[in-house]
Amino acid sequence: MYYKHFFTVFFALIIGSILIFSGCKRKETVEKVVITVKGSDTMVNLAQKWAEVYMSKHPNVSIQVTGGGSGTGIAALFNKTTDIANSSREIKPAELEKAKEKGVEPVQYEVALDGIAVIVNPENKIDNLTIQQISDIFAGKITNWKQVGGANLPITLYGRENSSGTYEFFKEHVLGKDDKGKQRDYATSTQVLQGTAALGESVARDIKGIGYGGVGYFAERNDVKILHVKSDKNSEAVSPVEGGKVNYEVIWSKKYSISRYLYCYVGKNIKPEIKDYLDFIVSNSGQDVVKKMEYIPLPQK
Repeated sequence: MYYKHFFTVFFALIIGSILIFSGCKRKETVEKVVITVKGSDTMVNLAQKWAEVYMSKHPNVSIQVTGGGSGTGIAALFNKTTDIANSSREIKPAELEKAKEKGVEPVQYEVALDGIAVIVNPENKIDNLTIQQISDIFAGKITNWKQVGGANLPITLYGRENSSGTYEFFKEHVLGKDDKGKQRDYATSTQVLQGTAALGESVARDIKGIGYGGVGYFAERNDVKILHVKSDKNSEAVSPVEGGKVNYEVIWSKKYSISRYLYCYVGKNIKPEIKDYLDFIVSNSGQDVVKKMEYIPLPQK
């Protein structure tokens, strides 16, 4: 009788422990913090690495990263369907108006820098171009490589979709404005590709091709050639890459003219966990990730 009572109590304790343990596990799952990040395709590899490193030290946090373009991320922030919008350009005045309409007050974080590389096929004999020549090429004014000292071959243009911050930046800072002060547009013959990786693959297969994208995607590749860029015909030709590595100094100093800051945008009142994650991104640890991913860390203060 005593043993029967003992085993009854013993099994009751085991079952109770299992239920308590299961309840704790369910509680842990419920309390896990989820942070969503959406936007710039230029930044998506970097953002995924930031998330991976941060989550390894904060197992209670789940960070979900997707691309789609800077404009897509900014729109998602305003629609409150993402916590953080990654953008390779600043928010436009028209977008700020939409933010006000939706009751969102975006806060900007500078998180890294990026150089825009202009790439051609390695068999292309051209090594450098001026900003004006690049502008004329992508606007469709220059249509054959022989016009810039290359082979007698038609130029194939590869570009990004219009939701891309790289598309916007390149259009504004490289294509620029015409003699009448009107913004130049991409030639209608430009082949639009979804993402920098697809653009790189296309140029790598096409001896006539030229494209552009974040230098971090191309720095170590041998199947595309990164051109040296001259601010004007009398300027020094500068490459954003040296020895297969991104050259920080020429971008920090703006000696390489096609460069920009990369941003994270959030709403004004954010959860402490999101603030902690952003603090990590701009910390030494977060900027070490920037270096490892072949982007440009923030200038040292």
